[in-house]
Amino acid sequence: MPYTYRITESKLELTVTGARGVSVQDINEILKELDVLADGIKYQLFDADKIAGPNHIYYAAANADYAIRNGLNISNNLNVEMLLYAACENQINKAIGLIGVSKKTEAVAVAGLSTNEEYKLSEAIASSLGIVDDSVLDITPEKYESIKELYGITEAAIDTVGADRSEALASLISEKGSLLSLRR
Repeated sequence: MPYTYRITESKLELTVTGARGVSVQDINEILKELDVLADGIKYQLFDADKIAGPNHIYYAAANADYAIRNGLNISNNLNVEMLLYAACENQINKAIGLIGVSKKTEAVAVAGLSTNEEYKLSEAIASSLGIVDDSVLDITPEKYESIKELYGITEAAIDTVGADRSEALASLISEKGSLLSLRR
């Protein structure tokens, strides 16, 4: 079952889901096919192994929407801006290299953004890419270590949060992403 969020101070509804068993040979070809499926609705794909849960994507989407509405954006494309905030990066190529979908991707996180609460684009995209499975968004012990390293989060920082370690990691990544516009 996909995760659904209302973006605060926006008319946008975010739906996040995942898929496993993904095989990406030509990302440009896949994106062309997904653009037809999306029919103008905004969406973004992420390598699920580099995402710290659905809230990570929610905060990236909320920050991207805020940045665009307030002129703090790098890209005029909400999808790309969301990728930048999720990756905690100001450079599009670096963000794609860090958390974008590639030939190595075996699981994807899919975010769909629309003004229609009932729209299930993320599920349709996930289904077209592999087997719908939201558990690919969960932080396993192996994923915890690799994500911690990828985003440069230290154990000391996690200890200061004082929550569940996975929740603390996700929170710190979201916080780092939220501060992105200050570095622009």
